[in-house]
Amino acid sequence: MTRAPATGFLAAVAMAFAVAAVVVDRCDNVPSMSMDDACLKASTLCHGELLTAPESGEVTVYAVISARWAQRAYEATSRAYEATSRAAAGLLGNNNASLAAGERAAYEACVARYASARARVMAAQSQLLGCSYASPKQELIDARVDVEACDGELSGFAASPLHAMNADDQLKATLAYELTGLIIGK
Repeated sequence: MTRAPATGFLAAVAMAFAVAAVVVDRCDNVPSMSMDDACLKASTLCHGELLTAPESGEVTVYAVISARWAQRAYEATSRAYEATSRAAAGLLGNNNASLAAGERAAYEACVARYASARARVMAAQSQLLGCSYASPKQELIDARVDVEACDGELSGFAASPLHAMNADDQLKATLAYELTGLIIGK
């Protein structure tokens, strides 16, 4: 196994263990259902994201796991934007200044937007874990808006390899929102 696939595999295993340990005390008026039922009601993307979830449980568990996956994805994407921007600026010693100033600025703007999105999904997780439902849906909506805004920043740079990561992050944000909607209502 080469280093890149091995690193990717190890990262996936570490993420699976990190999200598998979600413990939620019983929250009032929150339905319990199987993972399959929650996925049917939320999104077809759900099964892959909830692979490490218990087969049956309170919907809060699924919402928190999904938000954690979104958080981890935002962190990885933000690191990719930073690394690409640094590499293009020649900061990694390769003197490859291949990004135009506008593209570098777009990446830097995306790093800021992803930091905001990450903070928002973390706030939503904290609220869900505390059985507090005042604003987790709004936090997740705002996180998705941040991620979508980054897509807008990249719109002039169709060849950017980060478009696919951003599109995947938008799907993760939507899933977290949809699962939270099963608790709070849409």
